[in-house]
Amino acid sequence: MKKNNILIIFILIGIIASSILAINRVRIEGDNKTVDITLDYNDIIKFAEQTEEGLSWWLKKFKDLGVNSVTINEDTFESMMEDQKPLEVKMVGNIIREIGWRDKYPQPLVNYIDESGRDKYDLVVVTDSESLFQLLKVRMDERYDENKYKLFNTENQFIIILDGTEKEALYSKTTLIDENNKFYSDLRELTGSKLMRLGLGFDKDTIELIKDSGLEVVLRPCNNNPNWIDEKYIKAYFKEHEKHNIVPKYMIFSSNEIIGYPDKTGVLREHLLANKMKVVLIETEVQRGVIEQEGIIGLTKDLNYEAIRLFSMVPYIQERYKFYNYEGAEEIENTLYRAVTERNIRLIFFRPFKENKTDYVTDYQEYERTFNSFKERIAEHNMSLGDASTMRYNQVSLIYKILIGFGLFGGGMLLLGIIFKINERLNKILIILGALLCIITPYVIPNMSEILYSLAAAIIFPSLSMAYFCKLMKSYSLENKVWKLKEIIFIGVKTLLIMVLITSIGALFVASLLSGIDYLLEIDIFRGVKFAQLIPIFLYLVVFLVYFGFRREKTTENEIKISEVKDILYLNIKVITVIVGIVALAVGYIYIARTGHETNIQPSNLEMIARNFLELKLLARPRTKEFLLAFPAVILAAYMIRYKSNLAIFVLGIIITIGQTSIVNTFCHLRTPLYLSIIRTFYGVLFGVLLGIIYTGLLVLVTKISKKMRGELLNE
Repeated sequence: MKKNNILIIFILIGIIASSILAINRVRIEGDNKTVDITLDYNDIIKFAEQTEEGLSWWLKKFKDLGVNSVTINEDTFESMMEDQKPLEVKMVGNIIREIGWRDKYPQPLVNYIDESGRDKYDLVVVTDSESLFQLLKVRMDERYDENKYKLFNTENQFIIILDGTEKEALYSKTTLIDENNKFYSDLRELTGSKLMRLGLGFDKDTIELIKDSGLEVVLRPCNNNPNWIDEKYIKAYFKEHEKHNIVPKYMIFSSNEIIGYPDKTGVLREHLLANKMKVVLIETEVQRGVIEQEGIIGLTKDLNYEAIRLFSMVPYIQERYKFYNYEGAEEIENTLYRAVTERNIRLIFFRPFKENKTDYVTDYQEYERTFNSFKERIAEHNMSLGDASTMRYNQVSLIYKILIGFGLFGGGMLLLGIIFKINERLNKILIILGALLCIITPYVIPNMSEILYSLAAAIIFPSLSMAYFCKLMKSYSLENKVWKLKEIIFIGVKTLLIMVLITSIGALFVASLLSGIDYLLEIDIFRGVKFAQLIPIFLYLVVFLVYFGFRREKTTENEIKISEVKDILYLNIKVITVIVGIVALAVGYIYIARTGHETNIQPSNLEMIARNFLELKLLARPRTKEFLLAFPAVILAAYMIRYKSNLAIFVLGIIITIGQTSIVNTFCHLRTPLYLSIIRTFYGVLFGVLLGIIYTGLLVLVTKISKKMRGELLNE
């Protein structure tokens, strides 16, 4: 008992330390309650073209609904051609392939091509509009090194030549086949350059139109050609805000890296600090982590994590109109609601709804209903629309890691003592060494220790709860008495509640250890989730052998016997056992694969409809496998002590283990506010108890009917 008391003290130390961290995390999350919505200008203009009201009318209406701003991209040669500007773009490589090209093109251009050695990767921009040429000249001069481009003009043509390289070249690919339809070769042809998307500033008329509607403007820099970006471009970008009297709020990068990466990020940082701009981290399409953009994590850290998570309404989200048998955009609304309440999203990149890939939903009432419902639902979480809020900086100190390490060591030693018989002397040695290790580890590997500790917490405490389950079921099954139904239900409910409390210690440790800002913004992710779901199942099998053994007669012995392990290894396996095993493996694969968003195995439509219903009616939707199967299984297992059925308890125990690991898994979703995970688990237990009682009642009813049909006496 003394050694257990010491270990329990260690666990209590860990609980106290993690509770302090958890309270601090709740406060941080509680201050992060304002959500902003910005429109994508490119999408909204296409949408407005399909309506009778026009762009200006829709911008004002979206403003009334709660939209705060419109995000616009820089002009490029490509976008100007799409806007029907008098502009033509060609590659030098294509020009010199034309027969008689020297006679077709202006002499200044011919001379340049000859002098440059006919560099086929150079981009030639031609216009007959002097005003457009002058605009382009000013913008190029403001942004780029003058040695990278040349300007020419004749009486009726104006020419810009950009010094391109093979890195910017774009090709079209054609597969050649012979007369028998067999592959002959691939043909690659130079057709364009990434310089067609070179940033050329922002359209003044577009900005004025947006501002006249009462909406703010978010200028999104173009970074498709990082070799052209230097300090000159960065300064020009920030001058655009002054030129158009815009107070900048957010920095939303495009492409795969931030502007100025890698040499000029310091210049960018100084401008962001001076303008008090927040960096935007774009969530991936699978809704896990953030899109990789070179330099953005370092920049975020340099700005003391003044960052916002953005959810972009990608096309497949836009097209969820009348999805899951809804009458309108309810499923799109659900998606937005989950993004802000469950994933710390504070900026929504909004695009209008679509009936299909080409046709937009143009009914204003549908947008009004969606926005009003969305605002009402997030208000239940004390959230509102406005300028996007940020979370204050937070990191877990070494002292807290050490204290929680003591708690983990205490839990781990308890589990070890259940599986193996450890003598008093060895136990003392392990306690001394373990305590020293808890102190040293956070100093030696500070970042890795929080991951290792979290993984340990996710494994140890669900396994301890299953050890408690096995011990309790064993003790009750050894009692020589007839259990009444109300006694069984009481035992089942009590066992479930205590098991949830034991597992919740592990959940608390994970939620507090990984409460640093990197995890809350999902810059870092706890990647041991699937591993933490599998190991406790294996440990449950071991613990079950400790208490129940294999074909063990009634005995109070609680230890693994080598003879029983041999019996298992040399067991004659029947075909039906193999079939059951294959089915079990398939179910296990689906269980693991469905964890997260990176899998093709997704819930059925019926399950999603049920989930959405619970989500609409409750503050947090409980996890299906918990309340529907795993938690009721504890009460069903208690019912099995009436029949002394070790096999039934064993099978139900596997299901119960899945539920216990699921509790910790809920708290491993670190972007989800802590209070929401607690409420989700509470609902899961509440519904699990109710369903467990119902399942048990149905089992009793079926048993009585079965006995009556067989003519047996009913004595229950």
